[in-house]
Amino acid sequence: MPRYKPITKLTEDLEKAIVKGKKAAAKKVTMALIEEGPWWTGTFGENWIVSKNPVQATRKRKPDFPHYLIPDPTARQIKNPRVPNVTLGQDLFIGNRAKYAGFAINAPGQTRPSISGQEVTYAQHGQQFSLTATGGPNWYNIYTKGGLINKDIALAFKKVGFK
Repeated sequence: MPRYKPITKLTEDLEKAIVKGKKAAAKKVTMALIEEGPWWTGTFGENWIVSKNPVQATRKRKPDFPHYLIPDPTARQIKNPRVPNVTLGQDLFIGNRAKYAGFAINAPGQTRPSISGQEVTYAQHGQQFSLTATGGPNWYNIYTKGGLINKDIALAFKKVGFK
């Protein structure tokens, strides 16, 4: 005969399930940002993290490759992001620690020097060179505001048992 838990355990069980889904969603979204985003030296892709606190862009870029050399995307090593333990009421933040993260997501006003030394946005950079981000210069907005992030969150919760 099946054993049933007392109703008094319902909220505890729901909390555990939601926290498990929350962690799975953070991992899924972070992996998507790594895979969809631009890659060149690897600095940007390797610096997506999940944290209990807002993420600060403090990491320097790895040495540049020559502008004409685009590294092989299949050679990159993508590591599963570490997701900290949290409770139901704690926030999780997904962010990028690379100093040029604002440029790489084509955030308004974020620029980097071009080869000629002129400050350009990621979109302007893409007019001169092939972009490595899936979806072009607006890849981040397409993912976060275009609904793809919601699809990944739903998939992550399904994976841990939510229907």
